[in-house]
Order: sequence, then structure tokens, then C-alpha cells
Amino acid sequence: MSRRNHWPIVLFVALALAALVAVTACTPEDVEIWVEAHSPAESATATKNVSFPISEAPTFVSTVSSNGAITVRGTDGVDHVSVTATLRSRGDTVEEANDRVGRIIVHMTDDNGRITLRYDGSEQAEDVRKYSGVDFLVIVPVRADVSLTTSNGRIEVTGVVGSVAADTSNGQIALTACQGEFKLDTSNGEIRMQDVEATVDAETSNGRVFFSGRLLPGTHRMRTSNGEIQVTIPRDLSLLVNADTSNGSIRSSLPFVGDTQGRSWSASLNPPITSTLALKTSNGAISIDGLPQ
Repeated sequence: MSRRNHWPIVLFVALALAALVAVTACTPEDVEIWVEAHSPAESATATKNVSFPISEAPTFVSTVSSNGAITVRGTDGVDHVSVTATLRSRGDTVEEANDRVGRIIVHMTDDNGRITLRYDGSEQAEDVRKYSGVDFLVIVPVRADVSLTTSNGRIEVTGVVGSVAADTSNGQIALTACQGEFKLDTSNGEIRMQDVEATVDAETSNGRVFFSGRLLPGTHRMRTSNGEIQVTIPRDLSLLVNADTSNGSIRSSLPFVGDTQGRSWSASLNPPITSTLALKTSNGAISIDGLPQ
């Protein structure tokens, strides 16, 4: 065998040794040890409670948080807005976790009837921002307008009559027994509207959209990227539906008239039309059914 023919063998051996060094230099055990060393094991919480008087006009509450949930409950007969803020943090020791909780900055103010609740990560010290979050529980009168924003957290609203604007990422939005105008937006989370009466603009990615209730006269939109859309409405509702799915089916148990074939529908129910509903998903089924009579 000539000297030239030895080169492929030498090169293969060298590459194999290099790969072995690369693998043994960072084993799964090494990765686990690094993660454990940088994930604080201890947690701590603290609560702050405030109360704001209300006037006869509808209450407006603006709530902004991150790494936390926002829960709003409309309640009959209350004469104030009640807020419970739960501050959470982590540390390598209980003392460190408590220290970070103690340094969390939260704003809860009332400016002429406009109530603002805010936990802003950019205002926190770096270690506080990295390991902390705030949950808000807000009790409001039934007639209230709310604007709610968080990240990595759920938004839940119950029993509110008014406008609801809800925006989160990596979290679910759930509205129950609410009436009014809804503007809902999330990513990697489900949107669920149960027992509602509203005009709706709802959008998510990687999550299901579920609506059960009455659509008020006007224009409505429900959209998701990867998830099914389920709509349940009164059988006597007057509605034009434009529905489209890329990878899925469309079906209805209601007597729609028009183009009801394939993956793109344009059909009406109980004309003359008083409302329009646009439904769109990329990967999921669409269903439209009637509420029980």
C-alpha cells in the first residue's frame, strides 16, 4: 500500500478523536449540574392589599404585570375596587428569596377614577427581574372597563359588563359570564369565552379558540394559527360567516345557506344579516353549533 493511501485512515482517526473529546467535554451530567447550580431552589411570597373607592360611572382598571396571572371578578354591590397583589421570587436561600421579594417595585394608584396596577420588569434590579413575578386579583363592580396585560401568565375575567382588553403571551385567556366588547390576544395559549354576550376580536397562536354565547350586532373575528375553533351560538342569531382553514375541516349543525363546501365557507344564517363573523385557522377544525334550547 502506498503512503498516499494512509491519509484517509489517519484523517478518520483524527476526526473520531476530536468528536470523542467534544462529547466527553460536555456530558449530560455536566449540563444537569450547571442547571441545578443556576436554578434557585427556595421561594418566597408576600401580599399587598389596597382598596380604592369608586364613583357611579363605570370603573376603569388598567393592570400590567409579567410572569404572573391577572384575575378580575365583577361583583354586585361593591363600593370600592379591592386589589390583592401577590409578589413572588426565588433564591438560593430563603433569605435571598425574601430579600428579592422585599425589593419588588409595584405601583397601585388611583388617578381620578382611573385605577392603575403595574409591575414592570424594567424597573426591577437585574436579579429581581430574573427570578420574580406578580399576580393580581382584582374585585371590581359589575360595570367596569378593564385593560389587562401580562406575560407568561393567565388572564381570567368573570362577571364584568364593559370592555375587556386582554393581552398575554404563553398564557390562557378565559372570560366567563361577561358582556361588552372583547379585544383578546395571546400566543401559546387558549382563548375561552363562556356564557358571554359581546362583540369579539380574538387571536391566538398555538391554541384553541372557544366561544359560547351571543354575538352582538356588528363585526367579529376569531383567529388561531395552530388550533381548532369552536363556536356555539343561539339558533336564531342572524349571521354571515366567513370561515377558512388550511389543514382541517369545517362543519355546522345549523342551517347555513351559501358556500358550505371544503375548507373555505361563506354562508348566512337567518337573514337579513345583522352580524358578520370571520373564523380562520391554519391547522385545526372549525365547528359552529347551536346553544341548547
